[in-house]
Amino acid sequence: MRVLVLGVCLWMSAVVCSAQTPFDGQWNGMAGNENLTFTFTSDEGKVTGMVSLEGGVDTPVEWGFAKSDLIVFKVMGEFRGAPEPFVYVGKLEGDEIAFGRRPEDLSLGRLREFSATRVP
Repeated sequence: MRVLVLGVCLWMSAVVCSAQTPFDGQWNGMAGNENLTFTFTSDEGKVTGMVSLEGGVDTPVEWGFAKSDLIVFKVMGEFRGAPEPFVYVGKLEGDEIAFGRRPEDLSLGRLREFSATRVP
């Protein structure tokens, strides 16, 4: 009996520790003239995934975190022809994420706001 109880406790702690966030899955958005697809996977609040630009450019999430209805992550992008990290901040509102995006170097560019919707 003790072995069974210990096994159930270990299984339940594994389920709780590998808890996903509501951001997991695929999302489509339009930022200016860029058609973007976001694919997120999370584990204990850490977010990994991919940002895909229409036309086949896939960029991995370098680091990311999610808590409650907020997500923050960084991807490498291009700014004026040079590689530049971009930071995304999003707030979940139902099946939509309201995003803000800007270059990590705050002296470059400006904040761009857009939204993405969950792919069913």
